[in-house]
Amino acid sequence: MKKNIIQLILIHLIILNINAQDFKFKYHEIGNHGNRMGQTSLTDIDNDGDLDWVYGSFGTMFWYEYQKVGTWVNHSLGEGAKTDVGACPVDINNDGWIDFVVGDSWYQNTGNPGEEKFILHKNIGTISCHDNIAVDVDGDHTLDIVANSNDPAHPFLLWYKIPEDPTKPWLATKIGNGIHGGISPLGYGDLDNDNDMDIVRGDAWFENIDGRGEQWKQNKVLIPEGGNRPDKFGLALKSWVYDLDKDGDLDIVEAEADTKDGRVFWFENQNNSRTWVFHLISNNHTRQDFHSLALSDFDNDGDIDIFSGGGPLSQDTHKMFIWENKNGNGSEWVEHLILEGKRCHESVAADVDNDGDIDICTKPWHGDLHIYLENMLIDNEKE
Repeated sequence: MKKNIIQLILIHLIILNINAQDFKFKYHEIGNHGNRMGQTSLTDIDNDGDLDWVYGSFGTMFWYEYQKVGTWVNHSLGEGAKTDVGACPVDINNDGWIDFVVGDSWYQNTGNPGEEKFILHKNIGTISCHDNIAVDVDGDHTLDIVANSNDPAHPFLLWYKIPEDPTKPWLATKIGNGIHGGISPLGYGDLDNDNDMDIVRGDAWFENIDGRGEQWKQNKVLIPEGGNRPDKFGLALKSWVYDLDKDGDLDIVEAEADTKDGRVFWFENQNNSRTWVFHLISNNHTRQDFHSLALSDFDNDGDIDIFSGGGPLSQDTHKMFIWENKNGNGSEWVEHLILEGKRCHESVAADVDNDGDIDICTKPWHGDLHIYLENMLIDNEKE
């Protein structure tokens, strides 16, 4: 009996040691290809069971085929679409292959992406935009597309119903006015617990009044303490909806982008979205432009941590951080610097090497170096 108790204590101490260890990522260079890139995604382009790195430059798209750690093969995806950084992967025509919505167009995967460019479909009634996300807005169990733009030609927040023939014009419904950035990477969820999908636009959330996406109410309540910090491009935030405090309702995590001194913070949902309480995650002054946001369990301890890093307007040395969710409910955060001296823009986190921990892929805005940060958590546990 005593021996069993000692063994349990040792096992518990080992688990605590694993959970308490610093975050370690191994630096890899994916390749050097292209400046001023956006439209990023980690998705399985070629249906080979692993994730590939997709990106573009104002709608001209490329992808790096992941073969193994340290080996990536570059391919052209397609050209002719128009957008800012807005794009999202989705199987538009339901043929089992990932396509891409890119601002005013969509690219159709031919099923032979390693050898053929995707087919461009323009003139479908969609707009060039800063953000695109795919979400079931009207509750019919099929994905719709949301676009957010502050372009003077179409400064709108819209959602599109994809027709049965997706090469025909898509039906657009206005949600509200657009800002420079605010709905990606994951700015949607049932915020008021009424069983329909609401949309977050950085400084506001839009209530889906009728549940079908035809009537919307703007709630401009997502203003951090001290106010937002817009720069020359106007207000831009990265948004992610998640139940951070595990109380049964959805909260909102945000990172300030396109600003010289950004913060990462979250708004606590209280009283079914009637009250939103601001909580700071990063330092109040960072001199970083947090044009990336990724929520994931980076240390495999059962709760969600947060990643971001310095983008093009950063005033300090570019830095990438993980904020560890110390107590698992968003009440305490521990900052971990995982890389510095490399620029970060539109990063994406996922298990790239299929080893059971979450990795990060990123790239700069100015400059052409694409980076893969391999999470060494599982390897460290094996040692």
